[in-house]
Amino acid sequence: MKAEIESVGTSADGISRSESKKLCDSASVDTETTLLEQLPHNRLLQRISKMWKYLLILPSLKESKAYHRVPTNTASILATKSSKRHENDDEHYPYQISIIMPAFYEKGSHLIAKLGKALETANDPDEIEVVIVDAGGCTDLDKVVSLSFNEKQFGKISIVSFTAGGGRGPCLNFGAANATGRILTFCHSDTTLPCHWDKSIISTLEHDGMDDDDLFRLGEIRSNSCAFAFGIDTSPAGLAMPFAVSSQSTSSPKSSYFPPGIRAVEATANLRTHLYSLPYGDQVLTLHACVFHFLGGFPDQCLMEDYELVSLLRRRAALLDGVYPNGQMKLKRMSYEKVSIIPGPPALCSPRRWQKFGVLYTTFTNSRLVSLYAGVRNVSADELFQLYYGKDPPKRSSADSPWELELKQLLGLDIKEGE
Repeated sequence: MKAEIESVGTSADGISRSESKKLCDSASVDTETTLLEQLPHNRLLQRISKMWKYLLILPSLKESKAYHRVPTNTASILATKSSKRHENDDEHYPYQISIIMPAFYEKGSHLIAKLGKALETANDPDEIEVVIVDAGGCTDLDKVVSLSFNEKQFGKISIVSFTAGGGRGPCLNFGAANATGRILTFCHSDTTLPCHWDKSIISTLEHDGMDDDDLFRLGEIRSNSCAFAFGIDTSPAGLAMPFAVSSQSTSSPKSSYFPPGIRAVEATANLRTHLYSLPYGDQVLTLHACVFHFLGGFPDQCLMEDYELVSLLRRRAALLDGVYPNGQMKLKRMSYEKVSIIPGPPALCSPRRWQKFGVLYTTFTNSRLVSLYAGVRNVSADELFQLYYGKDPPKRSSADSPWELELKQLLGLDIKEGE
């Protein structure tokens, strides 16, 4: 019977049962090989291999500039206000940039100070949308929507309520789902943006107005994402930043502690950033909205979501050969993509963690967590959360992942949460 089964052939493009058996028998081999390497003469696999790289091509710059996504969770909007220039526009007006800012136990006055600085230093704030994702515990956020500076206003400020749980990854994806901008800028609530930050982002991502044909002709590499250099806010206001919203004192501390060694932290972080093209979330990760959704957004996990997304972008840049969106291939170049670090002044993050725990302890802890997550031990994000915070990871309102929920919605399935 075994001989009869193995003698059954398939079409020229198929995989015979005897080949399938060989493939299964080789599964126990320690060395990693691709399916095509195991079955090098199979024509179907050869065709898929040739076509696969074209399926992974990012949306073109032209598509990225024309992309417009309508928000999918409008019922979660707590407050919203548009500038005078856009008050009569459609509620889904496509802004140039959408800032996605998660907020967890933050004061409205603190966000006003941070966003006020971003408003002051922006070139064209009327073309910028701000989406603040209230993940719980925040106070006085309704005051943020009326933010203005010398008659300058953001094009639109919205506050959306995120109650699904699951941590920062799902929170950021929820904010992106409520944004209409063609560029998504993910900014932590304790980060200060540099001067002309909006112009720098657009110039870097869109290559000063060039399209893919221009890049191909000049042999340039396209930026699949960008981030600012790393900096720590050691200004008097930055050093005096309160630690928690639950603090009994509403006034800023009278003295500010400057942790020794903090400049070394900046130097080593920027060495990592420029040498390995490996920025972290506090460096304001930015992507075209269509590229973000094409890649599937942030992974659905409570920690290390920024590390995972940047790792994916770096792997694309390192492993995909130079196929341009116009279908042409640059044979002399290994890749068409790169993670760009925006030249110029850095984005400044809060020094709170270094003030609270010290430079050595914080640096060691951060390095250890990355090593545990990305190293041979392969610790999960939930396990890292338990290790770092000493408590269980954030609970989810549903046991299903976002794509499972969306698939059920498309199929019209009415399944209760947790089933």
